[in-house]
Amino acid sequence: MSDSLLRRLDELVEQRRDQLVADTSRILQFRTVSGGSAEEQALYEREIPACFAWLGERARAMGFAFRTIDNRVGEIAWAHPDPAAPVCAIASHIDVVTARGDWTHPPYSGTVADGAVWGRGAQDDKGPLIQTLHALAVLHEAGIQPPCHVHLVVGTQEETGDWSDIDLYLENARRPDFGFTPDADFPIINGEKGMVSLIFSTDWPATGPDAETQLDFVSLVGGERENIVPSLCELTLRFPAAVRIEVMKELVRATTEFVVENREANVTMQPNKEHDLPDGRHEAVVSFLGRASHAAHPSSGHNAIVDALAFIRDIETFPEPVRRMAAFLHAAGATTDGSSLGIDASHPFIGDTTACLSLLDIRQDGARAVINIRPTMGQTCAEVLAKCGALAAAYGDTAGLAIDVREKTAGMDAIYLDPEHPVARPFIRALQRGFEYVTGQPATLRPIGGTTYAKAIPNCCAFGPTLDEPDLIHQPDERVPIEAIVRNTRIFAASLAFLGREEA
Repeated sequence: MSDSLLRRLDELVEQRRDQLVADTSRILQFRTVSGGSAEEQALYEREIPACFAWLGERARAMGFAFRTIDNRVGEIAWAHPDPAAPVCAIASHIDVVTARGDWTHPPYSGTVADGAVWGRGAQDDKGPLIQTLHALAVLHEAGIQPPCHVHLVVGTQEETGDWSDIDLYLENARRPDFGFTPDADFPIINGEKGMVSLIFSTDWPATGPDAETQLDFVSLVGGERENIVPSLCELTLRFPAAVRIEVMKELVRATTEFVVENREANVTMQPNKEHDLPDGRHEAVVSFLGRASHAAHPSSGHNAIVDALAFIRDIETFPEPVRRMAAFLHAAGATTDGSSLGIDASHPFIGDTTACLSLLDIRQDGARAVINIRPTMGQTCAEVLAKCGALAAAYGDTAGLAIDVREKTAGMDAIYLDPEHPVARPFIRALQRGFEYVTGQPATLRPIGGTTYAKAIPNCCAFGPTLDEPDLIHQPDERVPIEAIVRNTRIFAASLAFLGREEA
């Protein structure tokens, strides 16, 4: 491809700078939180169709076809004149995770400030969707059509792990031949660990207050969703209001001692959540604070649930089944490499298996926890389930608990895209040339611990969107620098332009 043609693409991208920023800002304003609270779900059900309607207007204005299937998945299509030409799928998603924590700008405002566009989804994955759409528009304007049909596939359930949206698409569309998803990092991700979330649950007869102290364990609840290291776990207790001062002093003593012994732990009382009950009892909440991160990198965060379990397992006035289950779950979740579950494994390219105890709900009559596991290559989700089930059964036999272990959703095994595969090779080479042209950096291939739509699409890899800027996916103050928006659009346009070129 000539240098003049590549420069022409760059010029066209630069001319779109303001529109790229405006479109990024607008799409971030749709509150499309999947798998959230009841209020968020109600918003999601209204906002997804609205987001699709806006996206369809933008796509058609650029000269592309647009459709949705039951407003569950969308497709922006650039058809090739030859119906038999292969299909390149670029898969992204418009659902986002809940915006927790403190934000400099409102998370659904799409604020443009300090050289960036701020909002949930700026990096994951609404921003990249806008970048790939404008990359196609630039190619269309320049008269450069890739030697394939190009379908931008727009999912709505990626963050929940229930990929029925992509299943629906593949049932109602021509199966892609190859593609990429801009939902990880640059340069090229051609290997991913597997993913399975296991539910550990058990029931027991409802417990009551401790006979001597009248301290009543109510609940221990923590975590936001299965793919996030939990930053909060709350212990709720009840006791006679008449002994409030004595009990609160003892709680302060116990939590202070716990923090001294566990230096990374952060425990606080919640005065605003204290209140008297009509039956003469008082309710108090103890909060364990951690540090959120993506569950694919559990060692990067600090798990609030693990801290809370360590605390309650040693409180002798708590009910015995609560303490026994807390001890089991603490042991299971204390390591992030799966070794405490007997599933630690490693692969020279894909890396190590990881595990994250991400959700917890212990009540007076039972417990439910979710451990998110990322098995490495050569270790199947079925094997992980079998080993964890055997471990739980063995512990349950000694502790008098019937612990059930099952998959929350169907697990997905690790994948590897061979760069020398006859279909993948020319495609990967085109991505490499596009990336290297724009950035001047080598387009290396590497694996990740996360899971993307690449697992659902044949001969697919992850490609972008982050490079040198901070990775703020699933974190407060998620944002994308305007220069990164422009850079990414240039990379996507150049990479697709290289498709089918002899030098690619």
